[in-house]
Amino acid sequence: MSCEAKPLIKAWQLKKRSDANHPFTIYSDPARVIVITGMGKVAMAGAIGYTMALFANPTMPIIVNLGIAGHRHFALGSPILAGKIIDSETNRGFYPQLPFATQYPTATIATHSHPQVQYLEDYVYDMEATGFYEIAVKFSSCELIQVVKVISDNAQSPISVITETAVESWVNSQLANIQKLIEQLTHLRSLSLPGDIERIQQQLSEQFHLTVSHSIKLKALLHRWRLLKGDAELNWVDARPKNAKELLSWIEAELDRMDFYL
Repeated sequence: MSCEAKPLIKAWQLKKRSDANHPFTIYSDPARVIVITGMGKVAMAGAIGYTMALFANPTMPIIVNLGIAGHRHFALGSPILAGKIIDSETNRGFYPQLPFATQYPTATIATHSHPQVQYLEDYVYDMEATGFYEIAVKFSSCELIQVVKVISDNAQSPISVITETAVESWVNSQLANIQKLIEQLTHLRSLSLPGDIERIQQQLSEQFHLTVSHSIKLKALLHRWRLLKGDAELNWVDARPKNAKELLSWIEAELDRMDFYL
C-alpha cells in the first residue's frame, strides 16, 4: 500500500515512473524499485511478474516484500522476518533462506485471502506473502528473496483502528533495519560470479545436451551454489550423473544439505 511505501520513497528520493500507463504505481532510481502492488496474493503475483518484465528481468535481483501484518500478541510496530510462509488455502509451505545473521526476529507467516481478526494460531497473518514468494523465486535465488512484516494489529488493537499515519510511522521506524538488510543481501549477491557461472553453464550444457528449461534451472542452481558455497568446487564428476536430470538432482541435493546446516 502507499502508506507502507511512502517512508522508503522519501528516504531514497525515488521518482514516480510516468513514461507509460502502468497497471501498478512504480517509483524508482537507477538501482532501486518500489512497486505499490495493492492488497492480496493475485495483485502481488501480478506486480512481481510485470515489474520483472518492465525492467528486463535483471540478473539475480534482490526482491523484498515489505508490508504490515497481524499477530496475537506481538507489539505494534515490531518487525518480523519470514522464517516460513504458509498458504492457508493450499497448505503449501515456503522456506526463505537466511544464510546471514539478521537483526530481525523470525516467525511463520500465514497468508489468507481475507483479513484475520481472531489470531487462532501463533502465526503472523498477512494477505500477500505466498503470492510474492511463489513468483519471486522464478526470477532470483531464494537467498535474495525476503519477506519483512511490521506488526499493525493484535488482540488488543484490532485491524479496525489501523491508520495510514500509524503505518507510515511504524515503517519509518524500521528504515535503518531495512537498509541494513538490503546491504546484507547486496553483499551476498556480490559473492556470485556471473562470468564463472556462465562458463560452467556453457560447459555443462554442451556436455549434457541441456534443454532450454534445464539450462535455465542450471543457471539458477549455479547462482545458489556461489551464494551458499562461495568458491567451493562443483565436483559433479564424482557423482557420475548419466543425464541432465541426474546432474540437476545432484546439485539440488548438495545445496539442500548446505541449507540443513544453516
